[in-house]
Amino acid sequence: MRTKVTIVVPAYNADRWLRDALNSAVAQTYQAHEIIVVDDGSEDRTGEIARSFGDKIIYIKQSNQGVSAARNTALRAATGDWIALLDSDDLIVPEKLAKQVAVIEANPELVVVYSAFQYLYSNGKTHQMPSFPAVKLWPGLRYRTPILPSTTMIRRSALDEVGGFSTEYHYGEDWELWFRLVRRYSAKAFQDMPENLTTYRYWENNVTKNFARTAAAALRLLDTVLLEGLSGIRRSIWRRKIESRIFYHVSLNYREAENERYWAYAIESFLKWPLWGAVVPADRYKAFAFMLYTKLRNFRFSTTYWWPERRCRESLTSQAELPSEVAVS
Repeated sequence: MRTKVTIVVPAYNADRWLRDALNSAVAQTYQAHEIIVVDDGSEDRTGEIARSFGDKIIYIKQSNQGVSAARNTALRAATGDWIALLDSDDLIVPEKLAKQVAVIEANPELVVVYSAFQYLYSNGKTHQMPSFPAVKLWPGLRYRTPILPSTTMIRRSALDEVGGFSTEYHYGEDWELWFRLVRRYSAKAFQDMPENLTTYRYWENNVTKNFARTAAAALRLLDTVLLEGLSGIRRSIWRRKIESRIFYHVSLNYREAENERYWAYAIESFLKWPLWGAVVPADRYKAFAFMLYTKLRNFRFSTTYWWPERRCRESLTSQAELPSEVAVS
């Protein structure tokens, strides 16, 4: 029997890129069983663009409830056996569904397949991101979220069993889902693919804000999700590892955006890494050394950048806030 794949596209004020995303979905060499667009209370031309595709898509409009609620609305309407996620500003190559269907049909035990992807910057440049090895997802998911939603195809029955997307988290919701799926089915039910099947747009003026949201979400997920099942000294060590990695990536992100705050987060990351029987990863040493070199070379002392941990956390939280928190599709 032919594998039925439903492509799910949540959209909120997405008129800038939605047409490109839907064109990439319609152009699949392995035709999707259905393409469902959930308009999460948009106030721009999102609905007009979606409806212009006629019967090629199923269009659903709802009040603004957030990306998780939009995806769950699509899941309730979906009739496919597998769900391919596609964010409204991303692109998928024409062979994505075909290649992933081939993998899942050859490996019936799988629950999630995902692939490598590329960043597309506003200046037209691209950066390739290899897929994270599935064998390292556990316990790797405790301190990073290496799976981009638009690269994935997820078994519908597995999504139903774990309750779909949690609406408790308005950012980092995909991380929380992967965590639940790995805990329920184990990392052996995940399969990474080395091919680059997805393009992720890195918007101008959106880089630091999006990463600040992701980092703030990770801090919120710490006690409720990421440290689940840990206690005592192991919990303390993992907490410091996770916080160190969060601040490390915020630092890299700020530096990419030429924001001087990167230095405070670099220091915080370095100090956070646990010393008990652990070695700071080589990439952390190299990044810290390079940042130290560039900071000293362009030394301009300002106490503003020498923030304690509390100030770093407050900065992440303030930048993650939106006028309406649920408007984060």
